[in-house]
Amino acid sequence: MIGFILSLSAAICSPDAKPAAAEGDSSLASQVRIAGIVLKWVRGDKEANLKRAEPLIREAAKGGAKIVCTTECFLDGYAIADKSIPLETYRALGEPIPDGPALARLRRLADELDIFLIAGMLEADGDLRYNTTVVINPQGDLVGKYRKQKLQHESVRNTPGTKSPVFETPYGKLGVIICADRTEPEIVRQICSRGADLIICPSGGMFGSAKNDPIVQSRSRENKKTIVFVHPAEFLVTGPQGEIVKRELLGDRLLVDPADVHGSEDSRGVYYYDWPTK
Repeated sequence: MIGFILSLSAAICSPDAKPAAAEGDSSLASQVRIAGIVLKWVRGDKEANLKRAEPLIREAAKGGAKIVCTTECFLDGYAIADKSIPLETYRALGEPIPDGPALARLRRLADELDIFLIAGMLEADGDLRYNTTVVINPQGDLVGKYRKQKLQHESVRNTPGTKSPVFETPYGKLGVIICADRTEPEIVRQICSRGADLIICPSGGMFGSAKNDPIVQSRSRENKKTIVFVHPAEFLVTGPQGEIVKRELLGDRLLVDPADVHGSEDSRGVYYYDWPTK
């Protein structure tokens, strides 16, 4: 299928990347590669964020990833953070699910690359707006979506989700939480009680060893589950005992000004974790 025609002028960080196992190679049969797209947001510009993310998603697939995850609300650049954006402008950034044009492009990309794609966006559902993460399968089908439940400052414009689904894959059942959901033990417990084998957490708030990592470690320890945390400035994996399996920090900014795209502050990367499956 026809992908986007794009050029990538910034270096892509792909530590520990290895090619996918050859067909018939059983040495990696018990694990699956997960990639986190660590990328700064361009606030309120869906087209720019799509164009920035697509080369990294392609890099992740080339590196052998079968599950690829963006940050929270990568598509709109987490526009809810800026309440100075006029309400109608903000609402117009919402993507209808399953029929939105940007989502259609992401579905075609997942189909082309043969990956599960987990992508964050502002969802438009009638008059309501949700902070949503979609799960797309390697055939480009929408498997489902998760709506953020703990909104905090977002509640002035967004509606909280009320469901805690899990998503079937050939590798195991995936649970999704978004950012502040990780601070609520009961939200994570409900998802795990539904059989989740792994938790994915697209995020965009607190990060780093002081403010974020101990929270994620606690949720892993409580539920005996691995959590993969993907943020504009951090990729973190915590193991079932709460141990840090992998942590990569990439700058200290969440946003990039359009004028500074590809500049020194526009750090980005593809980071991998090989998840041992059942």
